[in-house]
Amino acid sequence: MTSFTVKKYIPFILIITVFGVYLSTISPVVYLGDSGELTAAAFSLGIPHGSGYPLYSLVGKLFCMIPLGNVGFRMNLMSTFFSVFTVWLVYSFILKITSSILPSLVAAFILAFTPIFWSQTISAEVYPLHTFFVALMVKLLWWWDEKKEFYRLALFAFVTGISFGNHLQTVMLAVPIFFIIFSSDKNVLLNVKPLIFLSVLFILALSLYLYLPIRTDAGAAIHWGDPNTLDRFLAHVTGKSHRTSYVFNKDLWEYIARTSEALRIVGKQFGVLLLLAFWGLAKLPLKRWKAFFAGIIIFDLMYTVFLNTISLKVTAFSLPTFIIIAILVGLGINALLEKCGSFSGLRANIYKTIKVACCIIPSIPFMLNFDICDQSKNYTAYEHALNIFRTTNNRDILFMHGDNYLFPVTYGRIVERMREDVTLHDRLNIIFKIPNLDDRTYPSNTSWEEHRNMSEGRIIEEKGNRNVFYAVFGPYSIKMPNQYGLAPCGILHRVVKKEAILGPYEVRNVWRYYSTDSFYENFVRDFMNREVCAYFFFNRGKYFFLLGQPSLGLENIKIASHIGHDDTLIHTDIAIFLTDRGFFKEARQELEKTLIYYEDLGGVHNNWGYYYHKVGDHNKAIDAFHKAIELSPEKFGYHNNLAFSLYEAGKRKEALLAFQKSLAINENQPEIHEFIQEHSLTKGKVE
Repeated sequence: MTSFTVKKYIPFILIITVFGVYLSTISPVVYLGDSGELTAAAFSLGIPHGSGYPLYSLVGKLFCMIPLGNVGFRMNLMSTFFSVFTVWLVYSFILKITSSILPSLVAAFILAFTPIFWSQTISAEVYPLHTFFVALMVKLLWWWDEKKEFYRLALFAFVTGISFGNHLQTVMLAVPIFFIIFSSDKNVLLNVKPLIFLSVLFILALSLYLYLPIRTDAGAAIHWGDPNTLDRFLAHVTGKSHRTSYVFNKDLWEYIARTSEALRIVGKQFGVLLLLAFWGLAKLPLKRWKAFFAGIIIFDLMYTVFLNTISLKVTAFSLPTFIIIAILVGLGINALLEKCGSFSGLRANIYKTIKVACCIIPSIPFMLNFDICDQSKNYTAYEHALNIFRTTNNRDILFMHGDNYLFPVTYGRIVERMREDVTLHDRLNIIFKIPNLDDRTYPSNTSWEEHRNMSEGRIIEEKGNRNVFYAVFGPYSIKMPNQYGLAPCGILHRVVKKEAILGPYEVRNVWRYYSTDSFYENFVRDFMNREVCAYFFFNRGKYFFLLGQPSLGLENIKIASHIGHDDTLIHTDIAIFLTDRGFFKEARQELEKTLIYYEDLGGVHNNWGYYYHKVGDHNKAIDAFHKAIELSPEKFGYHNNLAFSLYEAGKRKEALLAFQKSLAINENQPEIHEFIQEHSLTKGKVE
């Protein structure tokens, strides 16, 4: 076999090898996080969360039709498919610049086996398709820059528009792209005719977004945001709901910490190979392209740090940076080999040894990250959906809150038509809507959350002989009608009369019906999987407590705490549960963990206040509640908690003042008005 023949087959060897590795680690069913929603949207040609991802849904529908495995697996396979071809594009781009196979191949494998990139290949997500377009756009832009032929730029403009049809993060490439085009041939942007032609092609590709109103009017099973009017269309496509809560809403130190975390993540992915990337950037002869690559990294960092508040543990914003770094690593390896080859005194066998060492480099991330990324035994999301439905009886009502409850159930109902007798409502009123709850009709003096709580209350009071369940993380925050409360029931919480909770509550053993294989399997769990698995064991611990077996309950709760080690909410819920049952030592240990992992320090101090209040140390409770209020003065519940501690400490006037501050924030608190009247706090009222 000639050298030319070997070179010809190397791309196929790369693709087959990477695809084989990914296929051995892919999740066999629907995954947690957005995967359930995205899969259900593609299956039903529906509309997922903003920006709507029309291209993803359309391409995903084609993968849903592949007669292989279940629908969840087919959508996971779509991620694998586009990740593999992203790796190939990176290989071919480096080869285009260097004309050297070895550095191109090594860098492509390094990208393939970085843990975050690899982790995106095993489940249904929009990022693999996005990275494919990022790599494709970089290659097309270089291709145009070689000869400045207009048809090449026209193709690039069209592909860019198509990329926007999948993910709006493409906009972060705009400045580097315009820089390359303007610095190479500014006339193409300054002359009217070519600019109009390019704009038409770009807009034509953007017409993919017409999919959103078309599918909304067609009655798609998922039509998030109802984008069939101009205002709702623009709000959904531009992510208006995210912009108000995600963009530039942290203080300076929080942004410094987030920047540090983002840089640390990149450092962990590539390690010492970053030195080769810096060398590759330095050795790139074209200064314009140096600025281009640096620009993509800088703007991607801006998107990651300043335009989002989502924890970097649960999402992969830095993937465009990874693509650029992989390219630069390839250029660095090529520069290293050229430097070694230029030494006349370097023996041939030493040079060959250096080449062999370069070939070995990708095996290191492969071996280090295989177990981390192997999700081939992960059925957690599917079993979670099954267990949710198995907790309910015929015609019951289920309220859901949180992606890891809502999206697996969405997949189960829309794709596999699970338990169509159960009435589903999601508490954000997005997919399974609550009747008569419309954010455009509630009274102006009532918040949307209050209106939602009242609507839920009416459903509970009118439920008849049906059970009402809540699928939520953190059930303590649920507002119930006065005569009702929430009692644990498997992995859900059932609405029952308060007297039933105070009396000998009948414990239903739904655990024997549950599917539990994944919860006991030994594989590395990401943040979302840790959340679901931790709450599985926490709820199992509650079950044993209700049975009167606290030792077994504590055993399961300790497992939950260990699994959810970096999840503030699980430690908080465990602490409150154990505090209420008098296990103060164990509760304190959980609260101490919330001081390590937290996003809301005010909430942490509030929980410490609750702990001290229960222990009977009212002074420490008051101090903790004051700290919570100082950090989050708008939380009327914190003022109420302070007021109750002040009242227990005998400080009636201060308690009344705290209650008044709470009512000034939210007047609609009948239980607080009732408490003030019953305990005659208005006597000697402090203004």
